Amino acid sequence: MPDTPARVAFLKKTHLFRGLNDGQLASVAEAMQEETYGGTETIFIEGTITDTFYLIFAGSVDIFSLKNKKEVKIASLFKGDYFGEQSLWTNRTHNATVRAQAGTVLLKLYRDKFRALLTKIPDLRPNFATMINSRQLARQVRFSWLNTNEVIYFLSRRHEFRLYQALTGPVLVGLFSLLVLGLVFAFPSVALAGAGGFFLVLALLWGLWQYVDWSNDYYVVTNQRVVSIEKMIGAYDSRDEALMNTILSVNTETDQMGRIFKYGTVVVRTFTGEIRMVYSPRPKQAANMIEEYWLRTKDVSRQNDEEIIKNSIRKKLGLPTKALAAILPPPATSTSSASVPPKSLNDSLAKTVKEKLNFRKEAGETIIYHKHWIVLVRHVVLPTLSVIGLIAFYPLWFVFSVNIMPIWLASIVALAILACVGWWAYGYMDWENDVYQVTPDQIVDIYRVPFGDEDRKSAPLENILSSQYKRSGIFGLLFNYGTVFIQVGGTNFDFVDVVDPPTVQQDIIRRKLVRDQKKREADTAAERERMADWLAMYHRTVTEFQKEAEQNKKQN
Repeated sequence: MPDTPARVAFLKKTHLFRGLNDGQLASVAEAMQEETYGGTETIFIEGTITDTFYLIFAGSVDIFSLKNKKEVKIASLFKGDYFGEQSLWTNRTHNATVRAQAGTVLLKLYRDKFRALLTKIPDLRPNFATMINSRQLARQVRFSWLNTNEVIYFLSRRHEFRLYQALTGPVLVGLFSLLVLGLVFAFPSVALAGAGGFFLVLALLWGLWQYVDWSNDYYVVTNQRVVSIEKMIGAYDSRDEALMNTILSVNTETDQMGRIFKYGTVVVRTFTGEIRMVYSPRPKQAANMIEEYWLRTKDVSRQNDEEIIKNSIRKKLGLPTKALAAILPPPATSTSSASVPPKSLNDSLAKTVKEKLNFRKEAGETIIYHKHWIVLVRHVVLPTLSVIGLIAFYPLWFVFSVNIMPIWLASIVALAILACVGWWAYGYMDWENDVYQVTPDQIVDIYRVPFGDEDRKSAPLENILSSQYKRSGIFGLLFNYGTVFIQVGGTNFDFVDVVDPPTVQQDIIRRKLVRDQKKREADTAAERERMADWLAMYHRTVTEFQKEAEQNKKQN
């Protein structure tokens, strides 16, 4: 059972209580009640109402949701995570069922005690408000790129101040149009009324465009990565992200206006650059969340390694091993969109076209991508038009000429048609020969000139430092194609003009996570065996020395 000092040390590592001194943390620790679960037990059921907030001090809980009248597991939470936060602010029903696993210890905070703490410790409010706002927004927005067991902890759009700045232009144009319309009453004029109406409609459409543009941008912090999503209608769609284990530092930048309106920039530096969360609301709280999960990833990995090493030593000495506690979320597994059944006739048609044109296919454990069909169209549009024009030459000759077509002319046209067909085939082969691959071990970029040279570039998945995708222009957004940029050490891999770049990026990230986990397990296993051998040898040697010392003592 954790006492108050142990609770205080635990709370210090949680972003919800950053900025509190030891006395304030002690007040929070004393206000919490402890509950231990000896087996699998339900904490609360979906659709019910409680007044309790839970912090996981030890162990883990599973979260379930009803889908088509069946209970489906949607996530697992571990030490340091929390749930039931809506109970502190509202009386809304829970949107999931939560069950504790055996050995789980929870710290509970009731609503009345939380409100008393807010009165006593006002610094608690911004931390909890950031968390509540993130969870509420996460329930409204669904991201298809989330991995299994990936949980959103911070989610926000840019601060409203940025929206107000963007709306300044439309508001000024709207005021100007109202002024023009007002002049119509003093100076009746159709032209003046038309101009005022035109500028008023322009202001409304401009303002709507600015609002939608603002609402499309998100900053996301999960237990696995930091993500910046930026979309501009008719221009581009981009997602920049960094895994937790690639983060080097987390900083915040604010100016006087930002301190007044409570916004700033969160700068997440990685091996290859930085992710800047500009106009982030409550930047200090966002940075605390990132830092907590970044440090927790390191701490959990260290604890896991220590437990495994202990078990290895016990195994070498012939002692029984202990079961490992669930302290680290299991790695994401690679999932294939090809295994998901089509949901509609349009999906079936799209899948058939994809398979025919080989946009994305799987050969064993290798995922193969080709460029979008629009790139193919660009390659073959001229030869296609040329073939159609040359074939149409024959009937047009007989329509507009009274003489029979000379054999030499018909032969030239036929040869030209054959040449254009060859040109078309060359264009198709050139499109088909540009291949991007993601294997269980590496990414591969293959560029092959038809009947010419082949350029093959590859890199191990574990060397990937960051990735980003971008869909540019109206055609890129309408037809869902773009470029995935992958940073590997000092080399850049660009998967150019691929179909559905978010899915391509997600395939790469999933494969990297699995590869990193396997490599880490292999490396630690080898190091663990070496350490276990040395420590076991040391233990046996000490035991032998002790026995020899006891025998010598008896003989003397």
